Amino acid sequence: MNSKLKELKEKRNDLLMKADNILNKAAEETRALTEQEEKDYNQYTKDIEGLSKTIKLLEEQEERALKDMPLEERQNEETKKEERRAFERFCRGEARALDVGTNGALLPRTVAAEIIGLINDYVPYMNICDTYNIRGDFSLPYYDETESNITFGYVEELTEVTEKSGKLKTINMGSYIIGALALISNKLKNNAQFDIAGFVAKEMARKFAMFLDKEINAGTAGKIENVFSAATNKITAATNEITTDDIIDLQLKISSEAEKNAVWVMHKDTFAKVRKLKDTDGQYLLIKDFAAGGEYKLLGHNVYISENAPKPTDSTKCILYGDFMDYALKFSKEMEIQVLSEVYAAKYATGVLGFAEVDGKIKRQSSFAVLELGAAA
Repeated sequence: MNSKLKELKEKRNDLLMKADNILNKAAEETRALTEQEEKDYNQYTKDIEGLSKTIKLLEEQEERALKDMPLEERQNEETKKEERRAFERFCRGEARALDVGTNGALLPRTVAAEIIGLINDYVPYMNICDTYNIRGDFSLPYYDETESNITFGYVEELTEVTEKSGKLKTINMGSYIIGALALISNKLKNNAQFDIAGFVAKEMARKFAMFLDKEINAGTAGKIENVFSAATNKITAATNEITTDDIIDLQLKISSEAEKNAVWVMHKDTFAKVRKLKDTDGQYLLIKDFAAGGEYKLLGHNVYISENAPKPTDSTKCILYGDFMDYALKFSKEMEIQVLSEVYAAKYATGVLGFAEVDGKIKRQSSFAVLELGAAA
């Protein structure tokens, strides 16, 4: 499905839900539609009809283009379409054709890939971390040079070369199961115009993304390793206020190798404090990079704001600086789903529950550093 067609279907989904909400609200309150509600409902219906015509034409165009593709490429696209149709039938209760997994039916790879792609849009971690889409426990090898590392030097003729190298170690990646629920009105579920696969993918991606952001920045004891607590390199501020020198010291705390791709992570309350910091020339440290879409940069590096990062309170690690390619993030592409028809029957709704295996750990401590505030003066 091309991006424009996907965008139009998402827009139609939104309008269908808005129209459905108007009718549901009136029915719950046992009343007629207000004049404004009737006007809005009629406009939504008109827009839905217009979008449906455009979508149909684009789908026909896509089918014609499919016939002109090379055989292998055409077969791949047809497989994707069939996987998506199978998933839609499964969600609507029309078929039980999906393969069975441990916690439910296996989500087709096409839809799973769509969910992972959407997670990237909501939260950047799957783009900037060292991500593994592998199912099951596995060991990740890494080279530890903290005690000793490979050295090079000039060698004199007939002089023995002294061996010096680091140690090959492993990080064990587990299989923590997480779930996300997408709740769908039965009226919408039974509407052929409603893109149920797109809706479920978007809802699950949003909830998986929120969960990953929370766990990577705040964490749950004994589960995914959160970077603020796990990072051992630390700069401690003299007081509970952040200074320009603290930011400079923090940037210098990580290895020069990690500096190239390093980013800043902080809560919006911390960002508000950093936003006011200036250098010795009176210039703000945070600069808006309009060439990069208006993103803020701090000392030349991107800033990520997370509601789940620690707030800037006394003795709290409130700013993280590091290269997330040295954070291993596992998110299995083999997701499983369950359709819950009876659980939400009283709400005239159907739940689609998705499961995925995840884990996350810091691979190299030298690539991360945190700023810990001091106590109030």
